[in-house]
Amino acid sequence: MSTVDLRDGIESLEYWRARSRRLSWYRFGARREAKLMTRRWEQRVREALLSQRGVPFGSRVAAGLLLARIRLRRIPFRAALLGLAAVAIALMSLPVLLTVLVLTQIF
Repeated sequence: MSTVDLRDGIESLEYWRARSRRLSWYRFGARREAKLMTRRWEQRVREALLSQRGVPFGSRVAAGLLLARIRLRRIPFRAALLGLAAVAIALMSLPVLLTVLVLTQIF
């Protein structure tokens, strides 16, 4: 892809994302097509972003931010909640572990 293709890729990716959001819930085939095309254009933009030379900094930043927003939205709520719970358990167990460590050093 050339620099123009990167810009076209970003525009196409934004188009397919907007189309996927715009479609009615009962348009299963069209929604499936929009999701498929979103993933394809995401892959193309990612490859162009990494492989192209001489791309303006603004285009790289715009493409990177677009790809980051897509990745963050794909994280399922349940997975995010599970990760948050794991971090909370680890932080809450830290004082207990430190207390046990201190008590074993004393006795």
